[in-house]
Amino acid sequence: MIIERRIFMFNYKRLEDIFNYIRSNEYTSIAKLTSLFKVSDRTIRSDINNLNDVLQGASIQLKRRTGYYLQIDNEQEFNAFLNTISKRESDTKDLDSSQDRMRYILTTLLYSHDYIPTEDLSDAVFVSKNTFSNYIKAIKKLLTQYNLEYIVKPGVGVKVIGNESDKRECIINEIHPLSEYSTISMLTKEEKVYFNDVEVNAIIPILISVFKKHHVETDDYRLKNLTIYFALMISRILNDDYISAINSTQIPKDIKEIVDEICDKISDYYDITITHGEKLYISIHLITNVKYNDNSVDDYAINQLIDTFLDGIYKGYNFDLRNDQILRNDLYNHLRTSMSMMELHLENKNPLLNTIKANYPLPFEIAKTILKQSSSSLSFPEDDIGYIALHIGAAIERCFSGSIKKKSIYLVCGSGQATSRMLEARLQNVFGRKLSIVKKLSLIDYLNLTEDDFKEIDCVISTVPLEQTYVPTITVDFSLNQQDIETVSRLITSIDQNKSDKIKKFFDSSLFIHKKKATSKKALLDELNSMLLKEGIVDEHYIDSVYKREELSNTNMNEVFALPHPLDVIAKKTKVAVAILDEPLLWHNEETVRIIFLLAIKRGDSLNMEHLYDVFIELVNNPKFQQEIMHSNTYTSFIASLIQHVQ
Repeated sequence: MIIERRIFMFNYKRLEDIFNYIRSNEYTSIAKLTSLFKVSDRTIRSDINNLNDVLQGASIQLKRRTGYYLQIDNEQEFNAFLNTISKRESDTKDLDSSQDRMRYILTTLLYSHDYIPTEDLSDAVFVSKNTFSNYIKAIKKLLTQYNLEYIVKPGVGVKVIGNESDKRECIINEIHPLSEYSTISMLTKEEKVYFNDVEVNAIIPILISVFKKHHVETDDYRLKNLTIYFALMISRILNDDYISAINSTQIPKDIKEIVDEICDKISDYYDITITHGEKLYISIHLITNVKYNDNSVDDYAINQLIDTFLDGIYKGYNFDLRNDQILRNDLYNHLRTSMSMMELHLENKNPLLNTIKANYPLPFEIAKTILKQSSSSLSFPEDDIGYIALHIGAAIERCFSGSIKKKSIYLVCGSGQATSRMLEARLQNVFGRKLSIVKKLSLIDYLNLTEDDFKEIDCVISTVPLEQTYVPTITVDFSLNQQDIETVSRLITSIDQNKSDKIKKFFDSSLFIHKKKATSKKALLDELNSMLLKEGIVDEHYIDSVYKREELSNTNMNEVFALPHPLDVIAKKTKVAVAILDEPLLWHNEETVRIIFLLAIKRGDSLNMEHLYDVFIELVNNPKFQQEIMHSNTYTSFIASLIQHVQ
């Protein structure tokens, strides 16, 4: 069976190179081709077959004892083919990486209605049997995440079966994931190439004109997403793959009118039939990507929820995000969409959920805990919580990238206003992100200051020597030469407590155990809790809050590391009790762990928590770090490994 080449003119670069070489020579022997391209006779013959599948108006023929040559059967058709190649040259897809080859296999399987011999798939990507077998193992595992099944029919081939909506979700997430950073004006190469059977640029003006008519607002990024979803729909319909209608879904009248109008225009342009099920599919994506007047959503209730949510973050974690208008707008837009989808009983799948959990554990935990406390009537799924966590993480980042992280300084200059301005400009230029000049002072002004005036000041930078000092002080030239810059840098470093010291303060030898095994999850948590109790870090109510949090969802971050913690912020100090096990401990369902950090956070003690969460993120993502921690038999070796990996 020949695999249909429906996505690319030339599926990999060698195919194009062979075509160009044969076209440039009268005859080319197979020995010459195997020598040039470092592949076997069989591979060359397969390449020639693949070329003949895609050539138009010509074919590659073999003259016995002479070699391959290009035979042109229809010059006009062949020239049109060459022109098409030229236009698509910039989008030619190579199969040089394993990711490219796996995407090609996955695409072929998802677009095929028939069984495909594995030999054809293997030949198409030109890899060894072992490598191909590894690809298939990875693809089978991936397909299960989308409720899709990889079926093997002995002696016939393989195919993928499952719901069309699940197949499309797999295509969107795995074959050409939507780029977070690209917009409609700069679609990525993959986003263009994977729909080369659909004129993507024709979709955009249709969407814009209908949105304008109905006063629908969206941004460039979401317009791009909608364009991709429409392109995928068209591509699948052209492949005779349709989404079935979801009977229980009731789409708002306004959205239905917009979708009907868009689909009528697209149906006329592409000469396709768009079914009711397809319109429901598009309606769901339209709801999540545009702003429209949904009167069923209570704006007042949303703003009340946001107020309660941000107050909860401030009281529980000491992050004051209440006046962050960007965050408020982002939360409002997300919650409005979320509540609309809840009303329609629609799911808002988050393909980044596991990544968010692994890389943003603090924002995710804040969102999950405070949302539960903020609303008793609404239950947010983890997919939603993941998106909200990203908004919280961005707000915390804005908070810490601003004045909170900057060192507050007095600038003392004894040479007048002009030199003071010069030095101020130089400092802002070099250290603008690290220093905040609270006040510029003359020497006389400085000498009149009292100790109370330095309570919020980290250091003083002066052009004249100062004898009276209450905080670290350095003297520089008004021109701020290179030596001065190095001096200021050292000062900033000395003010910042060493990161390792900041991290070490969360751990203690009295809160560390290494043991062969634990009898149960509960027994281990009780043991760690006893250690915290003994040190006066928590009270008797702490462990009950930990168990309540465990009931919400699993706290294992990966296959080796778990981060249990209470539902409420109730510790007397911020500390981590650590257990390292030689044998895996059953933690959640059939999942096991060997590294357990029981986290206790004191209310309002979150300023340096980012350093602690750096440890968690590194432990989730660094297998070498995991191995070193698992082999740390003593507290000394544990803390040494920890500091080494997070410096």
